[in-house]
Amino acid sequence: MGAIIFLLILALLKDYGHGAPQKGTTVCVFLGLLTTGATQQCLDIDDCVKSPDICGKWGTCRNQGCSYLCHCPNGFRNSGDRQTPCVEKDKCVEIPNICGKWGTCLNQEGSYLCQCPNGFRNTGDGQTLCVDIDECNTDGVCGKGGICQNLNGSYWCQCPAGFTNFGKNQTKCVELNCDQYKTQPGQTLPGFDSFLSLLRNNCLVLNNSTLSGPTRPLPTGDGLLTLLVNTTDVLQLDLQSNGHRSSSEVTKLLRTIEISIRLIAPLLTENVTRIETNHTEVEIMVRREKTPPKGPVSLTNENTQLDTTWETVVGDDQNYPGFAFVVLLSYKNLDSLKDNTSHQSQQLMSSAATVSVSNSNTTNLPQPVNLTFNHLQSSDVDPTCVYWSDENGLGVWSGRGCTSVMSNSNQTVCSCNHLSTFAMLKGIHQRKGSGQLSLVMWVGVFVALTCVVLSLITTLWCRHASRKRRGGHRRQQDVQLHRK
Repeated sequence: MGAIIFLLILALLKDYGHGAPQKGTTVCVFLGLLTTGATQQCLDIDDCVKSPDICGKWGTCRNQGCSYLCHCPNGFRNSGDRQTPCVEKDKCVEIPNICGKWGTCLNQEGSYLCQCPNGFRNTGDGQTLCVDIDECNTDGVCGKGGICQNLNGSYWCQCPAGFTNFGKNQTKCVELNCDQYKTQPGQTLPGFDSFLSLLRNNCLVLNNSTLSGPTRPLPTGDGLLTLLVNTTDVLQLDLQSNGHRSSSEVTKLLRTIEISIRLIAPLLTENVTRIETNHTEVEIMVRREKTPPKGPVSLTNENTQLDTTWETVVGDDQNYPGFAFVVLLSYKNLDSLKDNTSHQSQQLMSSAATVSVSNSNTTNLPQPVNLTFNHLQSSDVDPTCVYWSDENGLGVWSGRGCTSVMSNSNQTVCSCNHLSTFAMLKGIHQRKGSGQLSLVMWVGVFVALTCVVLSLITTLWCRHASRKRRGGHRRQQDVQLHRK
């Protein structure tokens, strides 16, 4: 073996000097050793210095005598005799199910990350197994009386009789009163009998009550909304053809629409639903989220725009049922909603619009809502923002709680601190002026009468004092005569 090596060296020396070694010069080539000089000593070649990137971007080169070694950091590796560049380890491939049955492994430089789907979570730096979240450990997750059942990545709320989550298994159970949809002879508006009966059927099924007799498949929320709009259309046509209805009938219509929307809106499948007919236009926004939605919300139709916030729509966060809705329903046949039995003579200047939200406490809102009305006709008359008030049982247009914040000949913006059915009227200012004039007149009459009474009293007192003086003078004369 040594002879072979010796021959190889001689051959190299021969090639280097064309067969004749040069004096004072030695070339030593042996397993990474190279040196020239008179000392006749061979020195190591430092490959780490000669080739700085020999171990790749992430590797660290370490010289070892006649060779070198690539040291790789955590998350990287090389192969063979460890003289290859360091490459990244793909732990997502190397270790199957490293994130568990439900997790998704995402490879990163020198590391990895476990991404968990909804209903699962991991801890620490995101490199632990994805495990199920037990939502049933959260108080009130299913609302009042609801029974929570945990599932892998989800949960299910079972509502007791009289309560419902509107078919949404992850929504809180809320109480549902089906008696309000009962029809009574003489108490229901024409055309609404069959519609209310259908709503009551839906209500009884939703709150797990027992129905007597056979039941038909229930219509969807979209189907119920279409029926409501069409029935409202028919009633408005009837009002138009037969003249104005009494205020009590107008109140019945608006109340029926209000209770109908509260049942229909949670059943809608889309986030935004719009329906427009010849006489009615409705837009409904619905949000179904684990936490209450926040921020501004705006609904618009042909003649009216509503601007409010989701905070106003939701109300108290503690009573948030897992969904929220806001409704803007406009009646295009305005004149049919005027009342001819009251003493009001105001003329409607805009469409009437019903505003309804999932928040049940809307009599005194912490933040007012804004309604922008387009005038039916251009007018320079200063309009009044009003709502339909049924506090007295009959119903009248009232301006309480509503103010006009901007108005021109074509548009008026109203700000109201409660919700109801709103419109624009003209003539209320004149009535207010008449009322103020009457008050001034009565005050003037009272002052005049007071002056007259004081004048009479003064006159009588003066006469009495005058007679008293004359009487004393006569008595003095009589005494003088008697002395004589």
